[in-house]
Amino acid sequence: MAFVYAWKGLKALFRYEHNARIHLVAAVAAIAMGIWLNISAVEWCIIAIVIASVISAEALNSAVEALADRISTEKHPLLGRAKDLGAAAVTLLAFMAIIVGCIIFIPKLYLLL
Repeated sequence: MAFVYAWKGLKALFRYEHNARIHLVAAVAAIAMGIWLNISAVEWCIIAIVIASVISAEALNSAVEALADRISTEKHPLLGRAKDLGAAAVTLLAFMAIIVGCIIFIPKLYLLL
């Protein structure tokens, strides 16, 4: 039954959260580039972990934001801090994903020149 709820959560994440859709497009682009550049099994593992980390962080951030909005529609410093910290976590992981992508893909792209 847990998978039913998880699937429902994933559908809601990509349906209602704009940033999650941006991350999904980036993930599809990374997967396509990995296929095109024939990356190694270890590189696939790293790419998969990074993709899952970013999308998971986005899901957790969205959950925090939804709970904060349910608790109060008024601005409150602690709710604002919770939302900011969630956004910071996603941003840090997204930047790390870019760095990992550059480390894996740039040398292979360079060899094609």
